[in-house]
Amino acid sequence: MAKESLHKFAGMGQDSQIYYLTAFLATALLVGIGAWLFTSMKKKKSTSTQNTKVRPEKWCLVGKVAKLIVYPIKSCQGIVVEEAAVTRLGLKLRDHNIRDRDFMIVDKKGKSITLDVMPAMSFITLEPSLEKKNHLVMSAPGMDSIVFTYPDEDKSEEKICRVMHDKNVKALDCGDQVAEWIQTFLGKEELRLFYHHVPETQRTFEPYMFECPLYEKTDMGAFQNETSYLIVGQESIDELNARLPEKKSSWRNWRPTILIDNVLEPFAEINWSFVKIGGENVILKAAIPCARCGLTTVDQDTGTLPKDGEPLKTLRQMNKTDVIVDRKMAEVVKNRGIMGIRMGLYVPAGAEGSLIKVGDPIYAALL
Repeated sequence: MAKESLHKFAGMGQDSQIYYLTAFLATALLVGIGAWLFTSMKKKKSTSTQNTKVRPEKWCLVGKVAKLIVYPIKSCQGIVVEEAAVTRLGLKLRDHNIRDRDFMIVDKKGKSITLDVMPAMSFITLEPSLEKKNHLVMSAPGMDSIVFTYPDEDKSEEKICRVMHDKNVKALDCGDQVAEWIQTFLGKEELRLFYHHVPETQRTFEPYMFECPLYEKTDMGAFQNETSYLIVGQESIDELNARLPEKKSSWRNWRPTILIDNVLEPFAEINWSFVKIGGENVILKAAIPCARCGLTTVDQDTGTLPKDGEPLKTLRQMNKTDVIVDRKMAEVVKNRGIMGIRMGLYVPAGAEGSLIKVGDPIYAALL
């Protein structure tokens, strides 16, 4: 058919050829514009404000909160707390401004430094000062602690840093003394500590994120990889550990902000659409199953990166052989090994600032 069409076109007069060529180009242009509009509408829908009509009405009790963990500095040690406030950008300590991953260590180009690159980061802690209000204390083994305050927006020069694919995230530098402390402990020059001072997310979607029906830009946090919250079930970790050849993993390998237990089925949390914690107004909504990276293989007790690739190696094999997640979603995250569900705060429920605590019941809903 293609050859016949070409012969026909070649046999036409010049005027006819120009006419048909013009018609073809016009049609192609319209198709292209239509495709662009469809994509734009899809993106606009995916990043729009949250739709109150999708809130479920029927809930099922599925477990309880086992631990709440706030990681003040991305890739560094977390603070285990009994209760915390929920915000759009992540969990926040009850009586302090410290929030999950509001701080990040960067190199001279402003790119984030992560635990799999520098495993010793697992020893660095950042906590509120017990003596000075609104002061922060950074500590690590073999180092004198350093006390500092949040950077002043009026006095600090705004910097640009990179988180994952986002290259233009604004932040404030925490100063030379803090930078020198970090450089001394990690043994690497030109490292800085940046603070996310902007009150909303600055993150943007990657193409695969548009495949997730409930995922919205408002679900993305400060310096987190993809979303403000990560829920992992202890039963999922136990199921994986039962298949590991030697050393078992702990919740520290998987770095959840909310660890849950008393779940009847391992990996059940991966398929929940909504999660309600405690009262009626604290609701999280699913964004995407959490595809795990090499960071999960760091031995955080020793600050080393083992060479056997575990526990990630076994998890990836499980994801290929066990039906633990919707196959379409597994393909979206490229079958990289799924542990936990990334979630965002369901703002229409009025949860901003509400407290959740260890022992709170967990309810789930599917759409």
